[in-house]
Amino acid sequence: MNKKVFLAIGIFWLVIISGFVVFKEFTLKTGEELMLKTRPVDPRDLFRGDYIILDYEISRLDINSLQTDAISFNESDRVYVVLSNEEGYGAASGVYKNQPKGLFLKGTVKRADGPQITIEYGIESYFVPEGEGWEIQRQSGRGLEAKVVIDKFGNAVLKSIFLNGKEVEFNRDGFI
Repeated sequence: MNKKVFLAIGIFWLVIISGFVVFKEFTLKTGEELMLKTRPVDPRDLFRGDYIILDYEISRLDINSLQTDAISFNESDRVYVVLSNEEGYGAASGVYKNQPKGLFLKGTVKRADGPQITIEYGIESYFVPEGEGWEIQRQSGRGLEAKVVIDKFGNAVLKSIFLNGKEVEFNRDGFI
């Protein structure tokens, strides 16, 4: 292969990687910040390092108690969860198959059991420095929350986590 082919391949991968960064930055710059209540699940992955899987209160919904445009939902359905601000936290007020107006999160139904659905939004993993996942997991029963930024298309970026109302920051001695 000649140099032009290698150069084209390099530029192709650079464009793809840059696209991911630009997409997340767009959401962070243009989106609306919102706090979500969470429940952590698991702090370790042998291949990726320490992280926390966050299970949001808005991840499990009963469609009978919300406004909706559908009778039922199936696994793999694209859904839009309309959020209302309740005492400073995002709460689900509706779930739709068609894109609504206002503040909403785009997600995918992972499980549907009658009126109960479980939704994944793509903001369920938060990576932490090595060795910190277990400590945050241990303390999380005292109130773990997440600050997310949501753009006008329903895409979300997990910006930071809070423990007992304080933003979790890391230094070389652990989190503070």
